[in-house]
Amino acid sequence: MTERPLVSTLILNWNGAHLLPDCLATLATQDWAAHEVVVVDNGSVDDSAAVTARYPARWLPMGENLGFTRAYNRAVRDAKGEFLFFVNNDMRFELDCVGRLARALAADDTLFAVDPTQHSWDGARVIHGRTRFVPGGYHDVVVPPWAVEYTAAATGPVEVPWGCAGSLLVRRDRFEALEGFDPTFFIDFEDTDLCWRAWRRGWRTVYIPDAVLYHKVGMSGDEYQHLIRGVAPGQVPKFWFRRRVSYHTNLVRFGLKVLPARDAARLAAALIARAAWHVSRRNLKLALSIVLAFAHNARRLPDTLAARRRVREGARHDHATLVRRFTRP
Repeated sequence: MTERPLVSTLILNWNGAHLLPDCLATLATQDWAAHEVVVVDNGSVDDSAAVTARYPARWLPMGENLGFTRAYNRAVRDAKGEFLFFVNNDMRFELDCVGRLARALAADDTLFAVDPTQHSWDGARVIHGRTRFVPGGYHDVVVPPWAVEYTAAATGPVEVPWGCAGSLLVRRDRFEALEGFDPTFFIDFEDTDLCWRAWRRGWRTVYIPDAVLYHKVGMSGDEYQHLIRGVAPGQVPKFWFRRRVSYHTNLVRFGLKVLPARDAARLAAALIARAAWHVSRRNLKLALSIVLAFAHNARRLPDTLAARRRVREGARHDHATLVRRFTRP
């Protein structure tokens, strides 16, 4: 590794011409000189290319909407950096955000990824902080029996189960060794899957609280719980229905691919209970999103089992050891 590794910041974009100026302007002034900025465009039909041309950034068109994981995996082939910074286009960055993350990652070769603090756009609250396990139930379990809190505080760098793929700095060589993001994940849980697979190999993820950015449309805890725990009957927009299908499909695949068989079964049982609860509340579309998730995973089962074998073959830490690491006092 070079003394000052090149960071490739990869900005995923789809019709984000109105968002890019704040993002690109603040990335252009970062105090980390070894830095390239690449706009990874998922088939925009607005003025995103023209906006990008006004800043020191490279335009990388995908030609179509490949979703989150496939677009980033393809963009990595074109990126030049030893470190890869995956970011959303609806963010602006403190002057030293990239530098704080890059210095932390460069200083410790046991690290796979580092994760910054995300504030709301007005700076009034933290919308992504330290990720940690908390007791969960069928409404919110991710790694049985644990749910996840995404906004915990920390006074300094601290290990976390995973960071947020909306603003995650990773080592390129380890990202490639993991075969990148799971390309079947359109959106949601791609970061959970990636970082947990890295942990199984002994590669750590750490939250860096002093690296700060601002996220314009970050989903608040209230909105997130609103979607998980149910909405009034007939009030599930089409977009959010598709998002819930993706959310549950990816969560089931994560369980089947990464969790021990017993925990994968516990997760499946929790999701069935969640679907039954939605039926009892007449949230039939949300219940349907879970049914469709199981159906999608049934079709992909041979590929999922092959991926599961690859995870096990490369593992240095077993699952139970890692769970204890994040649940001990």
